[in-house]
Amino acid sequence: MNLKGIIIEMTFWPLTSVICWLSLGIEASSAATTQRLFQQSITNLTNPERGFYAARTTGRMTGLEKLRERGISLVLVEMDLRAFKERELTQDKLDELRATFAAARQAGLKVIFRAAYGFTDRDYRADPKDLQRMLGHVRQIGVVLTEEADTLFAVQAGFLGPWGEWHGSNWGDPPSLEVRRAMLFALLDAVPAPIPLQVRRPMFIRDIFATQPGGFDLTDATAFGGSRLSRVGWHDDAFLTLPDDMGTYVEPAWDRERELHWCDRQDRYVPFGGETVGPSAATPIEEVVREMEMLHLTYLNIEYHPKTLQRWRESPFRGENGFGCIERRMGYQLAAQKVRYETEARAGGRLSFELTLTNAGFASPLLPRVVTVGLIHGDRIERLELNKVDPRRWGPWSGEIVVRGEIPIANNMVDNETAQLAIQLADPSPRLRNDGRFAIRLANEGLPFLAKEGWNILAQDIAIHR
Repeated sequence: MNLKGIIIEMTFWPLTSVICWLSLGIEASSAATTQRLFQQSITNLTNPERGFYAARTTGRMTGLEKLRERGISLVLVEMDLRAFKERELTQDKLDELRATFAAARQAGLKVIFRAAYGFTDRDYRADPKDLQRMLGHVRQIGVVLTEEADTLFAVQAGFLGPWGEWHGSNWGDPPSLEVRRAMLFALLDAVPAPIPLQVRRPMFIRDIFATQPGGFDLTDATAFGGSRLSRVGWHDDAFLTLPDDMGTYVEPAWDRERELHWCDRQDRYVPFGGETVGPSAATPIEEVVREMEMLHLTYLNIEYHPKTLQRWRESPFRGENGFGCIERRMGYQLAAQKVRYETEARAGGRLSFELTLTNAGFASPLLPRVVTVGLIHGDRIERLELNKVDPRRWGPWSGEIVVRGEIPIANNMVDNETAQLAIQLADPSPRLRNDGRFAIRLANEGLPFLAKEGWNILAQDIAIHR
């Protein structure tokens, strides 16, 4: 199946989140309007907070400068605490973590973070027997994560057991519910909102929050609302190893299909990702993509498992190889379908537009974005920030996404000047907001992208008159 030019016909209208019509109290313009149609691209884009990740450790952040050239915008950073089981973290260790974030930021990458007391199969029951020691480490690390939050995408809960995967711990296999809850809630307190946390199994979300107000089911009404539950997703480091992903799906009465259907709803609002293992290669490509669609996959390890990744490269799927399809669709793939806009405007007036997009990815963008529409002329930009637009609601299940507005035009425009209509989906951090590496590029053929600040050029033929 050729994906170029696909337009999703179904339209859903959640007015508070998908449609933004800014009524500015002026009469409708009589200027001529035109419509431009776009062709969807099937090229993988190096967009932020999605896709394959590369793994590194604090203090060994080598080779970062080449990752974006490979289409990688995420790095999973492991922090080994084995030397601190009986003492507080030193200033040198915390500065090592700060330097890690500085290196990622310089390379245009976001970080998935995990800390543990050992990352080998020799580290079973190597975590501290003093819970307060671990919670103290959480608080110390949380100070640095708060300072560096602009470059942080997600935090895997870690700390308990080898690899921080919440098994084989001094606190149980898995650790007791009380210890798991204490660790997760301490992390939620230490890591600044809205950065999400991820636990190792979906059942951990359900049992930790079963007795909490509101229970364990996220809904469209409670998502992104700031509650503890709204910030907790999960990760699977034995992904696609049927039947139970090496103990990932083991809750009584919850078989794989029931788990997938629960995650289909839950993972619309929180990140899901992980890595495959050797046996994952045996899962047929059709089942691989079906589960990725249901779990709303955001990221995967590019290095593990090589046998599985090679199997995907060799497996045809809908007119391409499976790897290419998966690489492109991980996370979001926002594409413009059409834009209607006025072709002429006057200085001191306003220019109206209506942009229609779709999302062909597995998931939505999961951290806040600042959405701005601009009228670019020369070295100036007339801006309209769409404060009520939230791309976190732009999932592949949303159908057509429509954004409308009217851009105010300055009085001192040059007569007969030609301007470009553009949209920017920027990182909200002041440090990253005007860095195009951290802005979302639309997945369209022939749609120019101004890489320095991250503007997607929708039209280039708007005439401005005095």
